[in-house]
Amino acid sequence: MKMRPQIPGNTGMSLLEVLIALAILSVGLLGIASLQITAIKGNATADETVVAAYYAQEKVEELRRTAFDNIVSSPGIVSGAPDYASIPTDNAVESKISKKNVRIYRVWNVDNAATLKTVSVWSCWREGGARWHSMHFVTRKGNVQ
Repeated sequence: MKMRPQIPGNTGMSLLEVLIALAILSVGLLGIASLQITAIKGNATADETVVAAYYAQEKVEELRRTAFDNIVSSPGIVSGAPDYASIPTDNAVESKISKKNVRIYRVWNVDNAATLKTVSVWSCWREGGARWHSMHFVTRKGNVQ
């Protein structure tokens, strides 16, 4: 059996092949970096949403424990919904600061009937001064005697 002699330079990759491989690798890594940034932003939004949901649910539970005749709407409500324009300027509206230093406001509306009240609770916040976000919970309380 005859052995072929090795020709120097034919055993490795050329510079062009290495550059093409690096270009493909860099495009893939940029895609992963972009995905990571999107995931971080999504986690930040989810954190605010969880805090707002807890804040609204806390008020719902408080109103369930309140006597039927003492349940009334909060400030910051116009026509049965949050008045987003006036909420930040109304000092009577309940609020709290989240871990990310975002102020979350809480307002509620009560629709009165003779023996049944429908209570809507909103937790509202603005991220970076942009558009409003809100969580909305509804419960009913009856006047059983």
